[in-house]
Amino acid sequence: MKKMLLVSSALAALMVFANVANAECDGVYGAVRAGIVKHDADKLQGDLDDRRFMMSGAIGYRYTYFRTELEYVWRKYNRETVPPPFEEKTILKSYSYMWNLYYDIMPYNWWTPYVGAGIGFTKTKYLDRNAYVVSEKWNTTKFTWALGGGLSLKVTNRLNFDAGYRYYNFGEPHRYDVKAQEIYGGIRYVF
Repeated sequence: MKKMLLVSSALAALMVFANVANAECDGVYGAVRAGIVKHDADKLQGDLDDRRFMMSGAIGYRYTYFRTELEYVWRKYNRETVPPPFEEKTILKSYSYMWNLYYDIMPYNWWTPYVGAGIGFTKTKYLDRNAYVVSEKWNTTKFTWALGGGLSLKVTNRLNFDAGYRYYNFGEPHRYDVKAQEIYGGIRYVF
């Protein structure tokens, strides 16, 4: 009888721990990402297509194949300065608030590819001036959409490393079509 009780208790404990281990993969998570962003704004004055630093933070929820999150994306401003005697300065800043949805293709494997899409809005600021006069300056907020994909490495049931690519369309802030491409790496932790 004691052996039967001991085996039953061990099996019950094993089932509880197995369920807890699976549950650790799903739930509320926080994510931090950093990488390189390249703005595409050909019609703007100045050479603003160089690669700049980006950083983002997100809070989300994961359930089996799907993840959804709210994310803030900050991008270091693009700046072109021409030395005297012209002393021209061109600056483009942007930051976004996004709602993203991801699909993990193999959610509980060590390596899993994923695809994602997002919608939100981006605040874009632009300044073009020389030493004497501001030729153009604007500050707008426009609807933004994004598409991307990447690869996730599961370090533990709670900790993941992500690497990915995203394409952004910021709409047409002040008559210009502004887009961006981003390559990032990040850490995601399920609480």
